[in-house]
Amino acid sequence: MENFSNEHGDVFLIKTDRMIDRGALMSRYSRTASLDIRDVYSREFINNPDRGKDFYRKIFLEYGDESVAELTTAQVAIQNISNIATKFIEEARVGLSYLEKSSRYVRYDKKVNGKYLFASADKIGLDKKYSEMYEEHCEFLFRTYAEFYPVLSDLIRKKNPVSGFRFPSGEGKDVDFDKLDETGKEAALKSYESSVRSATLDEIRSLLPASTLTNLGISGNGRSFISLIQRLKGTGIRECLKLADDLYGELHSELPELIDSAQSERSGRLVDYLVQINGHYTPERRTSSSEVTNLRLIKCDGRDESLDRVVSMILYNQSGLYDEIERNVAKMPRSEKENLISTYSKLRENRRFKPGRAFEAVNFSFEITTNFGAFRDLQRHRFLGIIRKPLTAEFGYEIPETINSSPDLRERFVKAMEKSIEVYRVLAALNTDIAQYCVPYAFMYPVIVNANLREITYFSELRSTPQAHLDLRKIANLMYGEVRRTHPELSGIIRFVDSNNYILGRLKSEMKKEIRMKEFQNHDEKNEI
Repeated sequence: MENFSNEHGDVFLIKTDRMIDRGALMSRYSRTASLDIRDVYSREFINNPDRGKDFYRKIFLEYGDESVAELTTAQVAIQNISNIATKFIEEARVGLSYLEKSSRYVRYDKKVNGKYLFASADKIGLDKKYSEMYEEHCEFLFRTYAEFYPVLSDLIRKKNPVSGFRFPSGEGKDVDFDKLDETGKEAALKSYESSVRSATLDEIRSLLPASTLTNLGISGNGRSFISLIQRLKGTGIRECLKLADDLYGELHSELPELIDSAQSERSGRLVDYLVQINGHYTPERRTSSSEVTNLRLIKCDGRDESLDRVVSMILYNQSGLYDEIERNVAKMPRSEKENLISTYSKLRENRRFKPGRAFEAVNFSFEITTNFGAFRDLQRHRFLGIIRKPLTAEFGYEIPETINSSPDLRERFVKAMEKSIEVYRVLAALNTDIAQYCVPYAFMYPVIVNANLREITYFSELRSTPQAHLDLRKIANLMYGEVRRTHPELSGIIRFVDSNNYILGRLKSEMKKEIRMKEFQNHDEKNEI
């Protein structure tokens, strides 16, 4: 294997066999006068196979410089973990990237080795006295999920027949289904069925318990993996403690000198600190009832102060020191400030044209109460500062729209939720961390979300698109509504929120996908001729 993608250019890939050597080599940039680290490699590494390991041992032992750990990366696959564990893993804001199996696209109605895909009583550390009750309840929820799928799919088709939609034709116009040619009908039907499937899965995922097993791919740097191991240990949850040990064991074979710091005395003190600040949650018993997603603004920066601050920061790269700009902005007529924001906003041609960092200077705090399924999507937004507690069954549950419209499905759904409350309360009397595992995605989960205006713009525009999950669309529109109410001048930067109602919201994107696939196939066929 070549160690570098080229030998003479100023831009090149480092391709050494061992990742620890790549990190050690890159770190030499800060301490060498050599003009080319390829020369450093020839001089220090080629004839010294332990150079990378020795470097990291010296840095950590002698200097305690953890930043060099960011120069090594790894890709880790974690399989068969619960949706309780994934939420702790995915709380990291920087350094790690995730790709998780999606309950919006993957059906969970099949058994593997005679069991549905949920964390066993042994895996979560549940006493044998209660294990049968727990596993029977999870089996019941999955069985209900499996039984709902064909019934709900048919109901969605009946309520929204393919003949009621218009589709793009070969002439670039939208036409009724029966006016499409055979090729167009084939593509339309595939798009329609994909959309029905997605709509069905979006609703019945509410039945899945938090114990549902998933797979997760993680790519990131060594420093962030060390932090992840420490945070998992700090949860005190059996599944997470085992994950921490397994991660350490696998990463130790790849990055031994680096990952050892996750087991150091200093790391142990940090874990003790995390355990203490996490505390122990005692849920208050409530009268559970059906709820709907809601958002409450807790606090935001003042309207006039925020306008002046954003205008000042927009002008900062065009003028002198901030205090001078701030004084000048304070003297500006309000109409001039508003015009500047309006002009700036109009530069955004679509949601991918993100506002500048000046809008990060305005902050909001919300309490968002939504179902756990929606929270799982909400958490994916790294720049939302989320404060949360353990999942409980004490804040009510949300009944999905189509299920709610069918008396039979609604009755069965409510029965499943009420049974979940009973099981949860039995387990919560023993251990609230373990009790989380039996709570379905439908249950409401209040969290605090701190966000700046730039991130709110990104979130509300992305999560209000037609193909977004309905629950996220609600949150996105509610969040935008609060910004517009409290900061009407600055809210103009949010230009692409979609507040329309859609039936089978994924249909348009699915049709575009089918058209692109057809064009791709036609291109390949032409090239073969």
